[in-house]
Amino acid sequence: MGLVMGEQASNPTGEFRKTGLHLVTLAMAALMLSACVSIPRDGFGAAQEVQATPVGFDTVRWIDGDPALAETLRNALRPGPDGVLNVIALSGGGANGAFGAGLMSEWSKRGARPDFQLVTGISVGGLSAPFVFLGRAWDEKLAAAYLGGGLDHLLQGRGPLGIFTPGLYSKKPLENLVRGYVTEELMAKVAAEHAKGRRLLIATTDLDTEDLVIWDMGAIATHGGPEAQKLFSDVLIASASVPVVFAPSLIAVQSGGRVFHELHVDGQAENAFLGIPQTLLLGQSIAKASYKVKFYVIVNGSLNSRFEVTPRSIVPLALRTFDATNKSALRLLAIANAEFCHANGCDFSVAALPDTVVDDPLDFSAGHIRALFDAGKAAIDSGEAWRSAPQKSSGVFFH
Repeated sequence: MGLVMGEQASNPTGEFRKTGLHLVTLAMAALMLSACVSIPRDGFGAAQEVQATPVGFDTVRWIDGDPALAETLRNALRPGPDGVLNVIALSGGGANGAFGAGLMSEWSKRGARPDFQLVTGISVGGLSAPFVFLGRAWDEKLAAAYLGGGLDHLLQGRGPLGIFTPGLYSKKPLENLVRGYVTEELMAKVAAEHAKGRRLLIATTDLDTEDLVIWDMGAIATHGGPEAQKLFSDVLIASASVPVVFAPSLIAVQSGGRVFHELHVDGQAENAFLGIPQTLLLGQSIAKASYKVKFYVIVNGSLNSRFEVTPRSIVPLALRTFDATNKSALRLLAIANAEFCHANGCDFSVAALPDTVVDDPLDFSAGHIRALFDAGKAAIDSGEAWRSAPQKSSGVFFH
């Protein structure tokens, strides 16, 4: 079954609206012209790939479903002083990540936010995950990452010639943003928490193998030095590299005495979020464990169906179909995690973008980011942020 229970989700969720219409139109043109475009790659085969490790690093990643990952986590993780093991998974969602940031910030202010022994992130959730991992003391830095103005110019188009490149938008703003906050201080703090047995996991998708790759960011940070800081940043950038929107990331690996480059993109191409590992905590019944497990999921997007009269033309039909497919896969994943938890004594809670807030993952304007951040805060203030029981009623799946 792999690391996460449930069905796999495909591309990022959300309604693209005007920006999305432009994106899909260009993407279709890109597909038609793909025969004219190629990305130079080093020659290597499956035999080399299966043994590959990042250059200069040993055990810092696993393929989804590798039992060694569950074994490593089971040996490392311990419950907190209250006897509870708290886990949180942060989903993708582009600009909607501001919702999760606002939620975390207000949760801390209310004094109810737990310390998490395991934090996982995919896509924009991966960008937030290091701050969440480091706890309340880093809430201001998390808020600044969204509200500090660095996102205003994240999407810089390449113009009509963008369809001849691996990504329609320049990747430089994303790279500058990530490398700007992956400081020596952050690396040292992550390494220190890793030494205590806590774990920070980020997922990317390896396009060559079509595998979800799980990176142990604490192990990378513990390695230390400029090489670790670069790889740490590279993984976060790759995890947020939405296919077509941004070019894939090339990550140097070594195998059999030679070096080649893997092609990594957004982890959400494989899964919407990293959920409960089957064999970590759940290899034996949770009910028999000596500690309680609480699992939280922040969905940076909407889980619920939304009525909209769909125009009978190719781009709106494609967008609406993608949106319906992605929401369905996301709901199945969330419901599977919830049901597994309920059957095994694990408390499950999910927070998702309210239906009253515009779900537009490609709108990085300051006003929209602020509205999303405030929606996360309001969800905590209202006491209605967290839901547990999946039940469909008038298109609403979690109550």
